[in-house]
Amino acid sequence: MRGVLRPIAPAIVAALLVAACGSQPVPAGAPTLRDLAASAAPAVRAPSAAPDPAPALTANPTPEPTKLRVFVAAEGPYSGGTGELWVLEASGGGPFETIAKIPMGGWPHNIAVAPNGKWVAVADRSSDQVGIVDPVTLKEISRVKVGKQPHAIIWAPDSSVLYVGAEKDTYITRLEAGTWRTLPSLQVGVKQHVFAINADRPNELWFSVTMEDVADHARIYDLNTGKITQIKAFDVHDLYFTPDGSEVWSSSSGFLDKPSGRMLIYDPVERIVKTTIDFKGYSPFHTMKRGQDGLYFPKDTSLMLLSSHYGPAKGRESAALLWVDWKARKIVDETPLGIQPFHSTYDPLGDRVLVTSNVDGQVNVIDWKTHKVVQKIAVPKPHGIVAVGIP
Repeated sequence: MRGVLRPIAPAIVAALLVAACGSQPVPAGAPTLRDLAASAAPAVRAPSAAPDPAPALTANPTPEPTKLRVFVAAEGPYSGGTGELWVLEASGGGPFETIAKIPMGGWPHNIAVAPNGKWVAVADRSSDQVGIVDPVTLKEISRVKVGKQPHAIIWAPDSSVLYVGAEKDTYITRLEAGTWRTLPSLQVGVKQHVFAINADRPNELWFSVTMEDVADHARIYDLNTGKITQIKAFDVHDLYFTPDGSEVWSSSSGFLDKPSGRMLIYDPVERIVKTTIDFKGYSPFHTMKRGQDGLYFPKDTSLMLLSSHYGPAKGRESAALLWVDWKARKIVDETPLGIQPFHSTYDPLGDRVLVTSNVDGQVNVIDWKTHKVVQKIAVPKPHGIVAVGIP
């Protein structure tokens, strides 16, 4: 059940827009759509410090798709979006067309698809809820209350649990897949921004602490023991595993008005920062993550793709998708994009990458071989994006 959204005053609109990537919270004192939307979703259970044992991994075979569905979060109407989950579809590597728009509440932002392809989860920052969508029927099947201002969202590698972080709460919500029951929360003591998890290390939930003024902005929650490892790493926005899982990288461009080319590179075994590099003039943000951005990933694991909000040529006017040789620590190519590119996903049928570009309202379809944009699909204020294969 969803509440009726009422018009929002222009002053409140301007205040909400300050938090463009969730790197800055909705300003204190400004009412959110949580105050304007009623919900009948079940409340979060009282947080518990002791997690349930991590489930054993099970195989999740993905059938060969004949068409691809791409789900895009079009942010709230106050920022020029529609508050919907837009669905794009292409058959056999052909052009994408918009086939549906699913209402998701006030501020759908980050989304994640389960590794088994059964569910797409959508975090609504303004109503403090997560919606679960069936990618085949295109119906929302559940909506659950989570922590305040949800942002981080990722699935366990075996698709059994959905982890949801909150920018205004100090615990991580866990939802049991299928029942959507709220499991005991993970007490972390700080607000969280993004997550990363790897199938080779399924009991380690990495998270960034962008919203807190602390000396260790990168942390790891051990899902078996409940122990938290704090890594001495300051100014961390997003973190992600390299394509082979041997390293973790983190970007420092957590705020849109403070671009940074600084990247930290971690040893996931030793749990330390082993080196720092600087892509000077660029402002790298996100890359494709397993358990979040899609079911498929490029076969070429020598490259890691990073969205960048700035470029050396013309600042934000030269935003791009960076093609990075992560072993050599260098940018080998860039694909010019619109203003503020964010998340990306992969299309195995057409060997293409899709990247959202928020300010100019586009989903950019990029050919993997040529690195050229081959199609643009208009989606108002797109942010999160995932791809799901349909047999």
